[in-house]
Amino acid sequence: MALLAEVPQDTVRGNADVAAIARIADDSPEDLETLGTYCATGSLRRAADLLHLHHSSVARHLEQTGKTLGIDLTEPTGLLRARLALTAWRLLDE
Repeated sequence: MALLAEVPQDTVRGNADVAAIARIADDSPEDLETLGTYCATGSLRRAADLLHLHHSSVARHLEQTGKTLGIDLTEPTGLLRARLALTAWRLLDE
């Protein structure tokens, strides 16, 4: 995390994944919350439990979010990319 914080903010903002996270945050805070919870848990069903949603609703949100990001969130590498982008985006606000 400390290493990500050292990356210049303009570079972080220019990253395609971070820019997509920013668009999601502006357009659909609910999808951003779902993504954050899924990234934190790594589990569709656990995220659904924490969000008090049906797992199919969470899956639908994540499918749309994955399309926006251009990432397959069901793949380990996709989940890692989303986690890194989300973390980098959050560091911009701090």
